[in-house]
Amino acid sequence: MSHVELIDLSRDFLRQAHAHAWVTVIAVKSPSSAYLGAQALVEADGTMHGWIGGGCVQGAVKAAAMRAIAADKPVRLRLSNDGEEMEGVDVQPMLCASNGEVELFIQPAAVAPRLRVYGGTPTAKSAAWFAREAGFEVTTDASVAEAKRFADAGGAAQAHLSSQPEPEAYALVATQGDNDELALEDALRSRVRAVLVVASARKAERLRSVMRMRGMTEERLADMHAPAGPDLGAVTPNEIALSAVAGLVALRRGKRIVGKPAKETEKSHGHAAAQVKPIALPSVGAGGYVNPVCGAAVDPATAMSSLTMQGQTHYFCCTGCRAEFERDPAKYLAIGAQMHGSGAGVEA
Repeated sequence: MSHVELIDLSRDFLRQAHAHAWVTVIAVKSPSSAYLGAQALVEADGTMHGWIGGGCVQGAVKAAAMRAIAADKPVRLRLSNDGEEMEGVDVQPMLCASNGEVELFIQPAAVAPRLRVYGGTPTAKSAAWFAREAGFEVTTDASVAEAKRFADAGGAAQAHLSSQPEPEAYALVATQGDNDELALEDALRSRVRAVLVVASARKAERLRSVMRMRGMTEERLADMHAPAGPDLGAVTPNEIALSAVAGLVALRRGKRIVGKPAKETEKSHGHAAAQVKPIALPSVGAGGYVNPVCGAAVDPATAMSSLTMQGQTHYFCCTGCRAEFERDPAKYLAIGAQMHGSGAGVEA
């Protein structure tokens, strides 16, 4: 491929947020089929476009480029059999029978990581600003209206993770009480690599319980990180947002979010995830009821709202949960039946 064709291909990759690296030959000692200034592109899976030398050179270059892309760091690679070590240079043996030498510079392309922020809260707005300053391409969903439209069209019920998550796509749920479950479900059913949630550990466990009720797998729930960032003692929305973005940067750089159990973080580092033991549904006393929308225990005597359907009365902690139930009653009747046995609610 010509240099112009490689440039055009790199531009296409950048528009698609497709990870790749430029490889340039910066020194050659004959005999070698490589030549000074030769260039190629290497994708994250090792696919190479262009020419930087014979097959024995290409294998080492592909491996080095894949490591450089994964670490997001440039690499200077030297293939030589002279035994000389060089500071800051990855020296590897030359496997070609010609016994020449080739030195290359490998530069990962600057593909901006993507972040979708859910919520119209002050924390969500500040997090979007911090994330942009940290180099993320940010989209916002202030009212979770897009998620609602997706769910109304039947998308949330039918969506599944048929494809591998995108390695540089993330979501931050900072709804803080405004349709938390709907936003989290939409984020988990998308192809983002990780979903960070601004929530206390206690609330996060309740949200995980609700997601299990809605059919989310333990494998996918391992991609949910809550609290969203390290414990900075944050109090104000700006401080909470800063902590959340710090957690986001840590995940992207392969670090563990401080205070998060290591087993939950291993999966985001590319290791096998440990099985997460499902927590029990909220316990309720005699005559109690579990809201199938948000998973909260509700006392029928003090419920904020109720609805009778198909001979059963359903109780809600707020009018918002009732509205969500009415939007898709079949979905929540099924969830309620699962939680309460054969009856989805309390007989009217």
